[in-house]
Formats: sequence, C-alpha cells, structure tokens
Amino acid sequence: MSTETTTESADSDEIDDSAVESAPESQQDEPTTDQAPDDEGAPTPSEHEETDEPTSTGPPETFRAAIQSEPLKNILRALRATVDEARVKIDESGIRVRAVDPANVAMDDLDLSASTFESYEATPGVIGVDLDRLWDAVSLANKGDLVQLHLDTESRKLVVAVTGLEFQMACLDPATIRSEPTLPELELPASVTVDRDALRQGVKAADLVADHVGLRIDSDEEVFRIDAEGDTDSVDFRIDADDWEAVTLAEASSLFSLDYMKKIVRTVPAGTTVTIDFGTEFPAMLSYDIGDGDGSMIRMLAPRIET
Repeated sequence: MSTETTTESADSDEIDDSAVESAPESQQDEPTTDQAPDDEGAPTPSEHEETDEPTSTGPPETFRAAIQSEPLKNILRALRATVDEARVKIDESGIRVRAVDPANVAMDDLDLSASTFESYEATPGVIGVDLDRLWDAVSLANKGDLVQLHLDTESRKLVVAVTGLEFQMACLDPATIRSEPTLPELELPASVTVDRDALRQGVKAADLVADHVGLRIDSDEEVFRIDAEGDTDSVDFRIDADDWEAVTLAEASSLFSLDYMKKIVRTVPAGTTVTIDFGTEFPAMLSYDIGDGDGSMIRMLAPRIET
C-alpha cells in the first residue's frame, strides 16, 4: 500500500451519522492519485498482487442467499467508499470481497460466512459486481426487509428481490476488474478498541483544523490520541482506560489523510466497536464485526509521510 505525501487537499465534508443510518452520500470525495514514491519498507498492493487465480474463475453454478437489508446496506456503504466495482468470491462457506482504491491508499477486506445470511446456498465461483447498481436495488428495501439474491446462470444476471420488487442486473466480467490484492502481513505493535462514536468525535474534531489526522499511543501516559495541527490551530482528542474496551500499549504515531479517514469512519455503523492496529509510519488497520460476529470487515489505510 502506497504512502501519501502531505500535499493532499482537505475534504470539507462533515462526518454525519445519517450517512450510515440512511442512503449514503455519492462518492464526491474522489481520492487524489498524486502519490509520492512508495516509502521504503511500506507494502503496496502492487507488491502483493495475487498471481494465482482462484480455483474457479467463472460464475458459480449455484448462488442463492437471503439477508436482512440493514447489514447489507452497511456493507455496501463501506465498500462503495473505496471502489465502484468489485470481484465477489463465492463458495459454500460464504462470500469474500477484497478491493483497493485506485490510488493504492485504502483497502477493504470483507468476509461474510454463510451463517451471516438468513439462508445460503452456493457453489464456488467469482462474479463481478457494479456496487453502485447493486446499491440502487438494495436501497429500495425498508428496514427489516429481507433481500433475496440469486444468480441466473443462463442470463448471467444477479437477481435482487425485495418485497414485490425484482431487479436484474448484469454481472461484470471479473477479468476487467482490478486483481485482488493480498492483505499485507504487518507487525503493528499498538492496538486500541473503541466505540465508533468516540472515533468519529476525534476525527470530526481534526476536521476543524487540518486535512490530516494523527493516531498516537503514548505508552507512558497510557492514552490513545487523535490529533491534528493546522496552520494556526490544533486539536488533541484523548481516549484513556475509562473509554477504551481493550488496548495493547506501545509507542506508535502515524499521520493519515483526513479525507480517507472520514470515509472510513462515517461508513462504520453507529454503535460498532472498532479495533485499530497501527505503528509508526505504517498503515492502520481498522476492523469490526458484522452482525453477530459471523462476518468481519478490515479497512486498511496507508500513512502520510511528512517530507
């Protein structure tokens, strides 16, 4: 994953809970592609591209699933903050999506076990999905609705059914979608588990003064800090033992694009517990459970390196 320089412009959007509780914002905050050369030792998706194609590269012979609308909407909000289309790997055990944004700054790793769904039947295969089109269909579902999904193998269309509505969308050729990156193996010394709302508050405060946000752990003071420093003003948001749920104390300090961090935070469902693993000038990994823990999402963000 590439590092970022501090030349990126700020994003003026505020973090809003309505972005998770209702339909998401359009992807107006397009990431900049002006990246500095990769920091030595910092892994990039291109360095970790999978060279082996999955055992089955065609569509599955069978795919039928049913899932509650709200978790599916939350999943799509998160993925659409990073990419517009994705390869969806399907097998008997569940669904997996791993995608990196065009600028190599953010990556999502979604794993949904079959038990996440109300019902699930599948054989191994891969399909390409236009996430915006899928959102168009799923967004019509009301809270509490059951969304039925199945693949029509003859037409190669994904059928989305919601309470009297049936939406058929053409699948994309997976070969036209960027290859799935391998999740870098990082030894990140520091970890803190906090409520998403506390994380949101710190990021929102950083947005008042700068276009970047720092994550830091001071092992001596035993405090997790979210801070930012602008041309004239600064903020320092502190979370200590009274407010975190778990922590691994180690000296860690990294700077991140506020634009990207805001996209991540505002697409984490309200009330979710988030674990942040990070180090010094290394990517951060933000992970959380989906549903009752039958699914998981890992959001990785490359650091900004000050030069």
